[in-house]
Amino acid sequence: MRIEAADYFTAAQERLYETKLLFEKARYALAMYVAGVAVESLLRAYIVRLDPKFEVAHDLYLLLNASNLRSFATPAEGHQVFTAITVLFRRWRNNLRYIANDRLRRHLKKSKLDRGIRGDFLKENCRVAIEAAKLILKIGAAKWKTS
Repeated sequence: MRIEAADYFTAAQERLYETKLLFEKARYALAMYVAGVAVESLLRAYIVRLDPKFEVAHDLYLLLNASNLRSFATPAEGHQVFTAITVLFRRWRNNLRYIANDRLRRHLKKSKLDRGIRGDFLKENCRVAIEAAKLILKIGAAKWKTS
């Protein structure tokens, strides 16, 4: 099945909405995974607009560069997108879909992403990842119409 730019764009919006539902059900590993997929979908939408045959792995930095999204954004927005990608990249991997919350908790602890967080650090890291995805999609959606 060939996926068009508009399909990726619509999927990005749907995946972002789904993160909220998963988060509310304490499905943090899956919510964090879906947040990354939302961003990946948005970036792929931009990429497919430029080159329908382009294919790249699930690396958010490579996708960001290939998408050319930052060239459509103001310098401040470009900086916000890069910062949000960095925040998400520290927490997101494509293989999150295969692990349970307890395994993700161990990974976050090993990555020292539990430091300075009172309460449930898995929940907080999930919230941070979703907020980063929201920011990227907000900027990406606004630029979608004008790019």
